[in-house]
Amino acid sequence: MPGAGPAFFTRPRWPTGATVHFGGTYLCIEGPQFSTRAESRIYRQWGVDVIGMTNLPEARLAREAELCYATLALVTDYDCWHESEGDVDVQGVLAILQRNVQLAQAVIRRAVPQLRGARSCPCSRALEHAILTAPEAIPAAARQRLGLFLERYLAKEGTRDG
Repeated sequence: MPGAGPAFFTRPRWPTGATVHFGGTYLCIEGPQFSTRAESRIYRQWGVDVIGMTNLPEARLAREAELCYATLALVTDYDCWHESEGDVDVQGVLAILQRNVQLAQAVIRRAVPQLRGARSCPCSRALEHAILTAPEAIPAAARQRLGLFLERYLAKEGTRDG
């Protein structure tokens, strides 16, 4: 992210009181759903740290739009693997979700002002070598629809090897 290096996002504790864990394994499942105890045990055996339903498509879409992306995963439950915790129920998740909304807003208010300056990260040019179709073969309607993302690469038509 421009102007905000990894140290900014990986502080062990934020001024908001949030505890930060850097890295880990994310599992994207279809939902909405709660996992069974058996599924939770399997995920733990696989080394999964966070289970969610939206992070994978968000990350892929951000990459395709050449946007920098960082996950802010706010946990709502232990996915029924933690023996000392009760089974997951909707009321408990909704109560924690409400607190997480407040926490997410506080984190974003502090993070956004740190995002400044020119980007030199690979995200900013993720599509540079992703267009395999010859520019002249891309229909005008597709060019117009995707122009916001692709125009700077399609404008270089004459430089492509044929």
